[in-house]
Amino acid sequence: MMPYLLLLALGLAALVQVSLLPAFSVAGVSPNLTLMLVTAWAVLRGTRAAIIWALVAGLWLDLLSGQWFGAYTLGLVAAAYLAGWASQTVYRPTIGLAVALGAAVTLVQTGIQLALLLLSGGTISLPDTLLRSVTPEIIYNSIVMLAAYPVLSWINQKTGQERLPLE
Repeated sequence: MMPYLLLLALGLAALVQVSLLPAFSVAGVSPNLTLMLVTAWAVLRGTRAAIIWALVAGLWLDLLSGQWFGAYTLGLVAAAYLAGWASQTVYRPTIGLAVALGAAVTLVQTGIQLALLLLSGGTISLPDTLLRSVTPEIIYNSIVMLAAYPVLSWINQKTGQERLPLE
């Protein structure tokens, strides 16, 4: 039952991210819900579980968005690995760690997307992008993490023994 609920929940999160959250954008920047969910899960359950979430959520986002196929998946998997690795170095995961890792993985995913843009022939102004896009997204994502982490922590406590087959 759990894998099917995971597919539905992450699909719903991806749908909310591409359809509803852009309506709440400020200066063209909106929060990255799925990135924060994957990061929070990495803090709570570790790298392997988070990579599974990242693959599922990334594929949903790649299917629903108009960006290059694989861009979201690549960024989410890299973020899940980084957050899972960093969370293993602490004794007890906290919401502060989750918010700090949320900011770090926002930089990682944005960096991957900017690199893909440059590889495809696009141009960017790095200082302008950092000031007008990345900084507001980090603030937005921190707010989302403050809401998402307690919910996922509760889910982790209730389903602590249940693991996906690949975990």
